Amino acid sequence: MFRNMSIRKRIVFMLATVYIVSLALVVAGGGYFLERDVVREAQQKTDLFATVMSNSARYLHNVIRPKAEELLTEDAYFPEGAVGVLMLTEVARYIQEDYPEYIFRFASPNSLNPDNLSDEFEDKIITAFDDGDFEDWKGFTERDGVKYYAVAKPLTAGSDCIHCHDTPDVAHPSQVEQYGTRSGYGYLEGDVVGARFIYVPTDVIQQEAYKRIAYFSAAFSIFFLLVLFAVDRFIVSSVVKPIEHIVEVSEDISRGKLDVEFNVKTNDEIKMLADAFDRMKVSLAKAMDILRQ
Repeated sequence: MFRNMSIRKRIVFMLATVYIVSLALVVAGGGYFLERDVVREAQQKTDLFATVMSNSARYLHNVIRPKAEELLTEDAYFPEGAVGVLMLTEVARYIQEDYPEYIFRFASPNSLNPDNLSDEFEDKIITAFDDGDFEDWKGFTERDGVKYYAVAKPLTAGSDCIHCHDTPDVAHPSQVEQYGTRSGYGYLEGDVVGARFIYVPTDVIQQEAYKRIAYFSAAFSIFFLLVLFAVDRFIVSSVVKPIEHIVEVSEDISRGKLDVEFNVKTNDEIKMLADAFDRMKVSLAKAMDILRQ
């Protein structure tokens, strides 16, 4: 089939093949690098969220808690000013009003607040922290069918945690009344009692990555089609038409019309071919004159 094609069709076919192969490579390569960008962007988002939470915790520990302890009596119950987990959970709730796709959790298998009870995935991570398998964790997971990039850091019981999480009889009566006595107690200082989890959905990031691939592929296709059109015009004007002219003149000469001329304006191999046919025409005319004599 390829042999039966004209020169123009052969070149167009080859360029189209190059376009298809290069587009496939561009999409595959772009997909690989954009997939890495998804991870990088997700890491940036979780790191930013984690930085906000960490600095909020510092502000609570260094400013709010000392002032609250100074102003409140021993019997006062104001956990929002002293309990870091509660304060940061509330800060995260405000952030999630503007960014509802983010999930921030203090999760524990022995949580005081039922809302902070860890699920099966979080239990595995907390157990790994407790076993010393790693100091922090990053990776992909799913929640309710949605894919997330998540980071986790262990939550270790400090000396300031024991007052609320030792035994129910030591805890503030208002706390016991609010949360009960079934969970959230028995903490020992230094134990890993939970972990801080930040979840960022990757679907939106992946959609943006796919859009970038689509836009780049469209731009690449338009550029290649323009190049293909320009190459086709160049081939037609500088190769196909001169060759067609040589074929047409050669056919006329073969029919005995020796007054036709090879008019090729280029100075390339086609011009050399036309000059060779010109010399052949002169030789043929001389041969015919000799035969007539």
